Amino acid sequence: MNTFSIGNVEIDIAGYLDTRIEDGTLVAFFPESDFANARFTVVTVMRDGGEVPRAAEKIMEDRAAKIGAKLHIEENFVWYYTVEIASEGTSGSKMHYWFVGMGGHAVVVSCFIDAAQSDSIDARRVLDSILVSVKSIRRKSID
Repeated sequence: MNTFSIGNVEIDIAGYLDTRIEDGTLVAFFPESDFANARFTVVTVMRDGGEVPRAAEKIMEDRAAKIGAKLHIEENFVWYYTVEIASEGTSGSKMHYWFVGMGGHAVVVSCFIDAAQSDSIDARRVLDSILVSVKSIRRKSID
């Protein structure tokens, strides 16, 4: 696993994935491929120059309840998962989303899986690695 920082948030990413930063979003992907890119974006709810305590957690709790998604409660954050039919790719392709609330930080993770590759070992491997990454989310350590 490799640890990456996005603002005040740290995320562990599987070592077999390459990474790049695009406009503040961490993108993890198989080397020499654009298959199943996982995108990690952090948004911080701010007021008067400071993080709003529990704001992102409350947002995730409310959204999960509204759509009937299972809310997972971890030690330092909450999260839920959704999947929907993608507007691009082969018919039946899916967009997978993990929504995380940690204090005032919201982390949105998305991953497109083309229907033509949805049953592949690599697709399962990426989706499983994203769940591990989601569960690794934490506040950045202060050295």
